[in-house]
Amino acid sequence: METTALISFIGIIVGVALFIFLSFKAMNLCVAAALGAVVILLFNGGNIYQGIVDFYVVGLANAMKSYFLIFTMGGIFGKIMDTSGGAKAIAAALLKLMRKNKTNPQFFAVYFLVIMYFILTYVGIHGFIIVFTVLPIGRELFHELDIPWRYYCYGSGGCIAAYYLLGSVSSVPSVAASLFGVHVGAAPVLSVIMFLMYLVIDGLWINHDVNSHMKKGEGFFPGGNEIWKLQMESFDENADLPKLWQAVIPMLVMVVLAATGTPTVIALVVGCILGIIFLWNRLKGKVKTTLNTGATSVFVALVNVCGAAALGTVIKNTAGFGFITGVLDNLPPTAAGLLLAFIGTCLLGSSSSSMPAFGEQTVGYFTAAGIPAATGFRVYTCATNLIYPPQNTGVVNASSTGRIAYKDAVKIYLKSTGIPNVIIMVVLIILLATGII
Repeated sequence: METTALISFIGIIVGVALFIFLSFKAMNLCVAAALGAVVILLFNGGNIYQGIVDFYVVGLANAMKSYFLIFTMGGIFGKIMDTSGGAKAIAAALLKLMRKNKTNPQFFAVYFLVIMYFILTYVGIHGFIIVFTVLPIGRELFHELDIPWRYYCYGSGGCIAAYYLLGSVSSVPSVAASLFGVHVGAAPVLSVIMFLMYLVIDGLWINHDVNSHMKKGEGFFPGGNEIWKLQMESFDENADLPKLWQAVIPMLVMVVLAATGTPTVIALVVGCILGIIFLWNRLKGKVKTTLNTGATSVFVALVNVCGAAALGTVIKNTAGFGFITGVLDNLPPTAAGLLLAFIGTCLLGSSSSSMPAFGEQTVGYFTAAGIPAATGFRVYTCATNLIYPPQNTGVVNASSTGRIAYKDAVKIYLKSTGIPNVIIMVVLIILLATGII
């Protein structure tokens, strides 16, 4: 390796390490990414200011272009469901079903959060917003059943399930599909297999984890001390809520549109319009505030995701990344694509940030391997979500909002993503190697 490339490669390692450390200290991810970018550019040589303008700012803008409308419309739809009580109506219906099973209430309480995160992510609501809907329900439920509070983080696994199932209008599959030139209904059979595998494996692991720790006598306290102190509206499943069909119909129409090839943003717009129509009695006099709040509520999450993606753009334009690419180019293209997708998420913290930065190059590897676009889209979605590292936006958000110890949140995120997804990826690799997909 040339000296310049070696120094630059070391700079990538140091810069990303700084990004992870600052994220661990709960610094805004966009700021942390910008500081990491400065370090990387310093090691790479050249004009640091020009590098920030040409690479970081451009990367930020490109990520915004990919995500702005999806995040904004998802935020509006989420606020419609929140203000109208639609999300709570769905939660109340699921809770009533869950309470009928008395054999393992602790497991079903944790898995209830997985299902809630799945449903709300599936219809385009970002986790940054979901947490404010689901957290109060989880707090009451976990306290009632004396479940260790850190297990709230298992709910996030529902986001992964939502990425896998066809028809999702979430930002992750929407952007991944656009990179491969397909829509979110592509490769339906493979999609359903991945979705079911994830839910089953994640459920088995949650059951094992919850049972083993509760046998040790762990309960809601002391881990739930801080969240229990917060003044938070209690969830009443018997409260006056809209009819379940009023909440579900806009969601179903939106998902069907997306699954049949309608652009995700248009599907979201239709969902918002139908949400206002079907839930009008609950939104009268609140529509303007709901739209304004919904549109702006996602800005912090959007800037965080795009800031991390911009760090990836900086990395891509260094001599050190040329070394990484050189190594990947000497591998079989399928392996190179899978590794780049995985490395991208490890570097930047999430699939949302990795896709704008490294997506096109990954598509190139998969295309060179002869993988059909629809199959490549599904495999890529799994590879970029294989494991969520400590600087993931979900970890930071769940830890700070849920008053959960950061180290505990990290452990559960690593387990809830890594264990099911590694198994799914092994199956996908076997299917690719045998030519079945």
